[in-house]
Amino acid sequence: MMQYKYTTILMSLIIVSSSILAQDKYNLKLETSVSVANDGIMPLWLHANEWGRYNQDGNLNGMLYVQGSYKLLGDDLFSLDVGTGFVLNTEFKTSFLHEAYLKGHFGIIDYTIGKEANSWVAYNDRLSSGHFLMSNNARPIPKVTLGFEDYRKVGFLHNWLEIKGGITQGILNDDRGEHSRSASNILLHEKWLYGRMGNLKIKPYLGIVHSAFMGGTRPDGKKIPVDFWPTFFAKGSAKLGGGEETNAAGAHMGLWDFGLYFESDKYDIQFYYQKPFADASGLKLWNGHNKDIITGVLINPKEISWLKGISIEFLKTDVQSDYGIPDPLYPVDYNGHKKGSIIWKEDIEADFDDFMYQVFGEERVGWNWEQVNRYLEVELNEGYKYGGRDDYMNNGTYYNGWTYHGASMGTPLYHTIDAVEKYYGGSLNKNNYFINNRVNGFHLGVEGKVTKDIDFRIKSTYTKNFGSFDEEFIRRYSWERVEYNFYEGGKTQVYTMLEGSWSMPNIKGLQLNGTLAYDFGQLYHSFGGRLGVVYRPSF
Repeated sequence: MMQYKYTTILMSLIIVSSSILAQDKYNLKLETSVSVANDGIMPLWLHANEWGRYNQDGNLNGMLYVQGSYKLLGDDLFSLDVGTGFVLNTEFKTSFLHEAYLKGHFGIIDYTIGKEANSWVAYNDRLSSGHFLMSNNARPIPKVTLGFEDYRKVGFLHNWLEIKGGITQGILNDDRGEHSRSASNILLHEKWLYGRMGNLKIKPYLGIVHSAFMGGTRPDGKKIPVDFWPTFFAKGSAKLGGGEETNAAGAHMGLWDFGLYFESDKYDIQFYYQKPFADASGLKLWNGHNKDIITGVLINPKEISWLKGISIEFLKTDVQSDYGIPDPLYPVDYNGHKKGSIIWKEDIEADFDDFMYQVFGEERVGWNWEQVNRYLEVELNEGYKYGGRDDYMNNGTYYNGWTYHGASMGTPLYHTIDAVEKYYGGSLNKNNYFINNRVNGFHLGVEGKVTKDIDFRIKSTYTKNFGSFDEEFIRRYSWERVEYNFYEGGKTQVYTMLEGSWSMPNIKGLQLNGTLAYDFGQLYHSFGGRLGVVYRPSF
């Protein structure tokens, strides 16, 4: 492993050095910084939405970041850029290759191969709280991506329609621990498609994003089978069997994304309204199950000299298809089905009357599925509809869920077990990796200029945290509540950050940065800061 790390760093240095020979095609960034926080917890906005470059540990951390890119070829038919970046920490064994990629276009198709710190979906993670999926929070994932990175006009419709989209195949090759449900080298599949109106100043759009896991290897060496097309379409797989035969192969998260762009001489404005989902019930907006939203507005003034951008955002993800358990469970053994196993319609529809008599002692005849299902909801599910407790970013097959190197691949407002145990100060339920994923919040981000050479950025986020369903109940399929729920009633937490950047007028490309951040509330209190120097040489 160490030999691999030295090799990748050496390769990065070779690319950087050789690129300098072609100075007009090369971009180089050098950054050094020192971060520190009290109480062993780094404030959120000192490390989140930074592509995993900064350590989340609150101790004194020093870092050197080197990033370079080089245009090898470039014309209308084909282009090829190569890029690399690496992080050197004061504790050298924690240093890592951050980026290593090839990218460009062939014809109208854009492509990326490797690890690139770039999201084709996220809007402005620098100013917002972070995109719900495919955000800038975790380290870049090794993958191959094809598609349209930006909107393309559809000519045969006279440019009244613009589209963008893409498909990604990658691998989660990080250390994902030794939990019985963890798996290494998981295959990542992602795709997205957006369409918006053209030829207007106001451009409404609609998009959908889908992220899925498949395959991988358990800590005991057992391989998880891969069935690509059922996973691609989120359909059941006989090859995988069990619950994945009747539900969907692999693990799935998604996002509906509605909004509009407005461009004028004074402002560029984007409004967005997003609906996350984790299964088929959440995907169907019309069924009323999906009550969670992320909505916000991004404003970029053009005629206000001191103001460059504003982000206002509201997040509500505490419902997750409501309290009802995901599926009905047999309360007793019946016809070869064990107590606690899932009741499937096809297993009992041959004789509903026998099922109701044998399992519940109901002697009435003439039962149909709708009547049986409602009876199950009332008797076994506290009157709620089945299909609830979606448990965003978690999955029963993949313990670590949507994380890469321990960081969320989506919103940083969700907390993993590792983060929570730092501020909780003890051991908690380890049924799932994200144990705080029911979060409501309000976010404000502002950036602008104090003077010609001094920029500022402010982020402030208020959240109310309800933990997860696994923190409220002894397990996801149970109505028995835990003896002590740390998040009972919801706990508030505020994350704040103030950053200033000075572009030195006498040394072109040199910038001094200073950041202060303070997190406070019912979860923890942490104060920290970072000082840094960034140099972008101009050849």
